[in-house]
Amino acid sequence: MFIKSLLAKLLSPKYKEEVAGFIDKNPEHILVNNKSSFKKMLSVLSKASSCVMDTEADSMHHYQEKLSLIQISVGKYHWLLDPLCGLNMKALWKCKAFKQITFHACDYDLRLLARFHEFYPEHIYDTSVAAKLLGEKQTGLAALVDKYFGIKLDKDNQRADWTKRPLSPEMCRYAVLDTIFLDAIKELQCEQLEQLGRMDWLRESCENLLINSKRNKNDALEGEEEEKEGWRLKGSNAFKPLEMQLLRAIWQWRDREAKRRDCAAYRVLSPYFLLAVAKAAAKVKRKIGENDLPKLPRNLKGRLLQSFMEDLNAAAKAPASKFPSPVIRKASPRTAINEDLREKLRELRNEKAAQLKIDSGLLAKQSQLNSLADALNGSWEEKFKAAELMNWQREIWRDLVEKAVLPQTTNELRAWAKERLLAMSPECKAKESEKLLQGLSIRPALDSGFVAAFYPTEIEPQIVPFLKELADEGRLLLPRVLDKQNLEFVQVRNIEEDLQPGAFGIMEPKPGLPAFEGAPAAFLVPGIVFGKDGSRIGHGAGYYDRFLANFKTVPKLGIAYSAQMRSSLLQNATDIRMNEIIWVK
Repeated sequence: MFIKSLLAKLLSPKYKEEVAGFIDKNPEHILVNNKSSFKKMLSVLSKASSCVMDTEADSMHHYQEKLSLIQISVGKYHWLLDPLCGLNMKALWKCKAFKQITFHACDYDLRLLARFHEFYPEHIYDTSVAAKLLGEKQTGLAALVDKYFGIKLDKDNQRADWTKRPLSPEMCRYAVLDTIFLDAIKELQCEQLEQLGRMDWLRESCENLLINSKRNKNDALEGEEEEKEGWRLKGSNAFKPLEMQLLRAIWQWRDREAKRRDCAAYRVLSPYFLLAVAKAAAKVKRKIGENDLPKLPRNLKGRLLQSFMEDLNAAAKAPASKFPSPVIRKASPRTAINEDLREKLRELRNEKAAQLKIDSGLLAKQSQLNSLADALNGSWEEKFKAAELMNWQREIWRDLVEKAVLPQTTNELRAWAKERLLAMSPECKAKESEKLLQGLSIRPALDSGFVAAFYPTEIEPQIVPFLKELADEGRLLLPRVLDKQNLEFVQVRNIEEDLQPGAFGIMEPKPGLPAFEGAPAAFLVPGIVFGKDGSRIGHGAGYYDRFLANFKTVPKLGIAYSAQMRSSLLQNATDIRMNEIIWVK
């Protein structure tokens, strides 16, 4: 009943001249494509205090992207404005209704409006942003309409060519359904946001969207010169001069062909194909032929293929002085990111997001975590500014950073790791152990010869299947504690029969088995904490450090869960550094 009354309220006429338009699930639309219909629309928009808006473009279908349709709703009015019909639309952007616009996922809409009409709303409400702040798992328009009203939206025309005229009835219906529900969704969301105390979060997030849209416009203006370098596709940075020369030539060929056909460039040839052609053609020392290239698309044949090959061979014959120069990249800003602090901040963020029942990225994205963990950014308040956190985010982080204390001493690090290991779920341990076993199977140092390994405790990576393989091959060595200072390694041929609980309750070779004499091909070493630089902290008795000191040239591989990893650890003179740490990144 509440939703029905809300819909009735939102969709009731607001102006005397308004005609009936919203009838159940079949709204009527008003097509605005001439001066008369445009003038009538302006008469309503000039009085309304807000409106709902959506846009459609044609980037998937034509060479030059165009803003092809603007959907505007006020109450029971649902206009489909044709921006391609030649109307002078300057008066539209001055209407009172455009001071407060409701969108859904408006990033692209704002870019289109700024690019083609230099229009920026004063205030916006984004139902997608609101849905995220409410912790919705699915934030698409169709999902929200289904949730709130039980109506299934038909998305068949999502990728339609919106420059086609006249618009089909199906396209018109699709377009109008993008706006008619947003006011009702907004009211329902605002009630929930108020209850959760997150209305200010929403207001600031929407203001931030507007700020970023203006910033993106400025970035686009600064980057106009770079459009000439559009042929430098992702993945071509490491190309050699000849490869770059060929890539530029076939990219320019594709661009001309796309312009001739009036279609999106990727519909002519994919960027991946261009990269592959440039790499393959650069290896040919004679005239380049079809058989020298990757498998050609079916649409590249006849005269089209002939012109493509002519451009490719002409580029190959050009003097090296005509080849494009490598790009001189701007130096990246200097940073001093503390990886351990970043990981701690990530954990705190994820815990808080779970508590708030929202996506963790709303509290801080990866780039923002980097800024927060950068020692060069000064105090926490300076870090907040560098990360460009909004005020509501800063309020949350001020509480979180008080908990961002890193373990420093060896005992603190051991306690930190044990707490994290005990918190790991059996499913997580099993998943990581499986990946670690895959990592062990491809390490050259473990391919042949004896491997001095360890039998894992409950909190260590479960590598028993790998140990069984080594035992079956007659290559397994496991440690046996001799006293409070020393251990020895023993060959184990059968894990089930040759082991028994030993010191500290860890499975070790039985007393009757002889000690191994000589050096193994490699050591597989346990630990409680590992550094990505090979540093290691053991359980505290020092057995491995003392034993490994006698085998300086033998490869030493640590193995760890991700929960045990730090960026680096302080080491003393007797600590033995690993050659490699095998862990799940």
